[in-house]
Amino acid sequence: SHEELYTGLRDGNIAQKQLSCVRIESCGNAEQAEILMDNLTGIDGKVRETVSFKLKTFVAARPELFLRQDFYDIFLDAIIDINGNICRNIICALEPLTSDSTFCEYFIENVIQRALAVTSTIENFEYKDRKYVTNKEVFKLYWYLETLGIFSEIPAEELFPLLERTAKIEEYTIREKTARLLSKLPPEMAEKLDGLNFDNNFYVNLALKTNA
Repeated sequence: SHEELYTGLRDGNIAQKQLSCVRIESCGNAEQAEILMDNLTGIDGKVRETVSFKLKTFVAARPELFLRQDFYDIFLDAIIDINGNICRNIICALEPLTSDSTFCEYFIENVIQRALAVTSTIENFEYKDRKYVTNKEVFKLYWYLETLGIFSEIPAEELFPLLERTAKIEEYTIREKTARLLSKLPPEMAEKLDGLNFDNNFYVNLALKTNA
């Protein structure tokens, strides 16, 4: 039964958790939502990925079950999972929640705070240990910026200080994501980041044209 599958996801070993989750077809109440969210972070990657895939459908079907601050904190960790498929699945799952103003306010503020902290780390790296650590931090920043893209409105006074700094980051994928977010700023603010207009990277230029 469906209840048994949720019990398997809650109490089983890694293989049982994954198998149960694959077979779960809906999320019908708060307890089931909790079991799913408990298996989204801090557990084996196969389980995390399966849960993240299911959440794309389940959150869209019953968004009200996921409008909880303790869940928002789990989602904030899941959007920078080491597995990019999980990040993408969760960002997709979050879209139905963006019609809730409390969710938007909390999530935008926290994503921007975390993104600013990661940006500081990237800016302050010593050259010698740069490559690996930078890649890890750049990966996080990439997904934070990607997440901001799902919100139709972001307070400009929160977004601008972040984009002002990410526009100068060496890694072109970050500048490209920055260019895509310019449309969320008032034109007079976006113009202040006109350094991106002289960017010699093809993808950054493409992003600017797409936004224009």
